[in-house]
Amino acid sequence: MQYLPLEKSQVLRYLGYRRKQELTPDISALVDEMIMEVQNVSNARYLYQAYDFTLDEVNHAIHLTNTDLVLQSKQLYSHFKHAKQVVLLAATLGIEVERQVRLYELSEMTKAFVLDAACVDYIEKICDLAEVDIDSQFTDSVLNRRFSPGYGDLSLEVQPQFLKTLGADRQLGLTLTENYLMIPRKSVTAILGLFEDDKLARPRRKPPQNLTMDMVRNGNFNVSGLT
Repeated sequence: MQYLPLEKSQVLRYLGYRRKQELTPDISALVDEMIMEVQNVSNARYLYQAYDFTLDEVNHAIHLTNTDLVLQSKQLYSHFKHAKQVVLLAATLGIEVERQVRLYELSEMTKAFVLDAACVDYIEKICDLAEVDIDSQFTDSVLNRRFSPGYGDLSLEVQPQFLKTLGADRQLGLTLTENYLMIPRKSVTAILGLFEDDKLARPRRKPPQNLTMDMVRNGNFNVSGLT
């Protein structure tokens, strides 16, 4: 089992705790417990692929080469117009941890809340770890910050074609509700740019801390077989 360094302060933030707010010993211990449980119960995995693309300046759209995926967004166009490739990324914690949250909701609501908050930090760490992996595969490029469907002016309606193009529906078992929300719920899709010039790799990404390729290899999180 490969444990990732989840941040207790982040889990508390997701729970609504403010900085310097008094934390009882019981809650502190429960957060520590759920930080471990989320990793024991989850089936965390991710998948990514790099694509060439062409730009449609008139419509502010990015067409991924040899696919039917079109990313139409002024913000996304601005973020990636100087990239040499774009990377599609999908990650999930799996359905198992959601079942555990629902089980706690029947009898231990506090545990359910804390475990759900730990899920949020864990899926972010899985995405950060995927970035470490991507960095190792494209050593001659610089990544910028990831951008997800539903953020800014990139519609969630792109999700079906996104999942199909990447194969995340088959390889990660991701499905969508009629409102384009993903199942399992603790899942993320994102786009990143690969740049030759780090000055053009904006918005800048904050490199993940305390995450290594050894964690990628030992955790078997990558289902694409690139590591």
